[in-house]
Amino acid sequence: MNRSVVREFQAPGLTAQPGEVLVPTEVGDPVRGLLHCPAAPLVAGSLRRKGRPVRLAAVPRSQDPQDDDDGAVLFAVKCRQHQGPVTVLAAAASPADRLAVAAARSAVEEWTAALGTRRLLTGAAPWCDGANRALGTAEKAVADAEVRGRGVHILGQFAAPEQAASELAGRGAVFGGSLSDIPSGDIVVFAAHGVPPQVRDEAAARGLEIIDATCPFVALAQAHARRLADRGDHLVLIGQPGHPAAAAIAGHAGGSATVVATPAGTAALRAGDARRISYLLQPGLPVEDSAPVATALRSRFPAVRGPHPDGFCYAATDRADSIRAIASGADLVLILGAPESADVRQLSVLARDCGARAQAIAHTGEITPAMLTGTASLGIAESTSARTGLAAEMTAALAGLGPLSVVRRQVSTTVDGQPAVLAPVGG
Repeated sequence: MNRSVVREFQAPGLTAQPGEVLVPTEVGDPVRGLLHCPAAPLVAGSLRRKGRPVRLAAVPRSQDPQDDDDGAVLFAVKCRQHQGPVTVLAAAASPADRLAVAAARSAVEEWTAALGTRRLLTGAAPWCDGANRALGTAEKAVADAEVRGRGVHILGQFAAPEQAASELAGRGAVFGGSLSDIPSGDIVVFAAHGVPPQVRDEAAARGLEIIDATCPFVALAQAHARRLADRGDHLVLIGQPGHPAAAAIAGHAGGSATVVATPAGTAALRAGDARRISYLLQPGLPVEDSAPVATALRSRFPAVRGPHPDGFCYAATDRADSIRAIASGADLVLILGAPESADVRQLSVLARDCGARAQAIAHTGEITPAMLTGTASLGIAESTSARTGLAAEMTAALAGLGPLSVVRRQVSTTVDGQPAVLAPVGG
């Protein structure tokens, strides 16, 4: 096998079914031994888009074509990694099926044109520390309940990868519903967005065992809301009306709270005493998005009091800045997740605003040679709808197209001189 040249080989003893193309996951080379084919999902994806049945399998042996018809026809090209192993891009078909043979050759040739040295920028995590902490709390609660023979109910919107939620459900956890649906004596886990105080009181009155997985930043905002209400202030919460976290925080203000999302929303505010107004920021939103609303509040109510910046949640800001850092150095950003997802759309806008092309990808096989041809620098951004492990699979497949340098760009904000708000589960 010569580098960057597609050659025809014979795969002795290998049988391909009529109509199908076999895409090797590894190929036995007579000189180098067994060579891996990390880009196999990419080749398989191209063939499936053209309606060709595909089977992924190992090809233990390959040799120069012989006069006999033993085995499949194999088309392959070698690709040497930078200071690493040699990999192979390949496809095979039955010699009796000329259409399948032509499809196998075409797929390998298409991807050979996309071979090259590239840089891959990654680092924007889709889930914040508060969500990860809540997931860990829920997993521990389910594990303990399995030992004790108790039921576990997770109340509220659960911010976690779909796969993780499915695994918890498979172990008996029940999601959503209301407190009235939970049998007395069972365990209730409050999700990261928190709950209003009356929900907690009702859970305690019904004898439920409460495990609080509220994000510490949300819990901090709830505590501030209670203090503001106790001193007679009206709370203006800059956030998303109807969001679970906003409802939970506003609920701690004893009914004296208004959730405002835009500067225009401040015009409708009615306050009995303009000197007794304070505002907070809803955790989980970019801090910079609150600035126009805060400015409008100060313009209308000069005596308004705001929160101390030490308590701000910078997770959404850091994620957006990480996406911008990735997109600013990439020709193309692959947004991992379902194209119809709101999070995918938001990440795509961020990437395009930085001058990069953006492409939503739900599966590795959706990448096409045309996307990568002439592209020297790529970015990967995981959305909250991305399947667990997809980023790693994507990176491995791209590494099968030539030397790949993986660069991590992640923005992280810390507040000097302040203790960490987020503590590990069980800490």
